[in-house]
Amino acid sequence: MNKFVSFLTLYFVTFLIEIAFIFIGLILFDSSKIDFFNIRRAWLGSAQWNFWRVLFYGLPFILLYFILFKYIGSIKLYKPLLFSLFNLSVYIALSVLSRVIWGKNVPLPPEGIMFWITCISIFLSPLILGQISYFKRLM
Repeated sequence: MNKFVSFLTLYFVTFLIEIAFIFIGLILFDSSKIDFFNIRRAWLGSAQWNFWRVLFYGLPFILLYFILFKYIGSIKLYKPLLFSLFNLSVYIALSVLSRVIWGKNVPLPPEGIMFWITCISIFLSPLILGQISYFKRLM
């Protein structure tokens, strides 16, 4: 049970950092187009994208983490980097698999600016959390 609580704490804080990165990415992307710059729209876009991401990918990610990470966790690599690569590979695999299963009607398509901003935020958030000793122990 303690491992599950530690994982949920780490997952929740990582998720919050990802939302912040996506928000900043959307603001930077929208600021390149002066006519469309809108902070409220960037906030709603990042919140809705992450809500759908957790809704569709949350449970499969947790299941894959507990099934696969015991094998991948034995690799001698910097743990935040390993966690980051694992998160990113699972997200990309689930996105491509959902595209194959649902076709063009997939709610979170694996293309476009939101997909790439999400990939960058998924990759960077565990690396940032790895700098904090508490979260480094959780990893």
